[in-house]
Amino acid sequence: MEKYTGRIKTKGFTLIEIIVVISVLGVLMAILVPSLLGYVRKARRTSDIATAKEIYNNVVQVISEDKRIAWTTPSAPNNVFYSNAQESFYSTKGSSYKAIMNGSYKAQWFTKVDEEGNIYHLIPVVTYGPRTNRKWLKIEQEQEAIAYYLNNEAAGISDKGLKIKYQPKGQDPDLNTWFVCYRSNDVSQVEIWVGCWKSNDPDYNGSGVPVYRVYPDPTY
Repeated sequence: MEKYTGRIKTKGFTLIEIIVVISVLGVLMAILVPSLLGYVRKARRTSDIATAKEIYNNVVQVISEDKRIAWTTPSAPNNVFYSNAQESFYSTKGSSYKAIMNGSYKAQWFTKVDEEGNIYHLIPVVTYGPRTNRKWLKIEQEQEAIAYYLNNEAAGISDKGLKIKYQPKGQDPDLNTWFVCYRSNDVSQVEIWVGCWKSNDPDYNGSGVPVYRVYPDPTY
């Protein structure tokens, strides 16, 4: 009879067993990581669309009601000006509007094609990005009232939450600027776009370039 020593004999993993476990883990990671990254990207895109919808709703409300906006400028804070929302939003007096309509800018910047294949011009109204110091900035002087409204009265869309989270693969430079726009061939089509601005790139000068529509009907 074998004498009991009080010790329990244990058997460790063999090298082959360890290799098999590592291989299985590697396969699982290869399957799960892309899926997880896909979920993260989808969540970021969903967040951007929700932000764009909030911007859209605020803009459509103020222009559909044609609210009379009382606004001031930093250069004359004690002077109060008054503008109707539609008059400010749809201004056609500015130099940028005229340049877009006559094709002075690069065609791919503001010339778009609608769902039926018709060409139209995308008219930016206000923008929010690296050059605007976390505030909505008008494109034309006449649109100052709309920018003031978004910054001071439209709660929830003028804070740090406006950072663009989703970046389509291969997009260079990164999307970093919001645009509130309308279509030249149908001003009822208010759209929220995202685009680019880079200080050292001549193709992205001024207030930036709208690249993707986020709301309605996202194109990215």
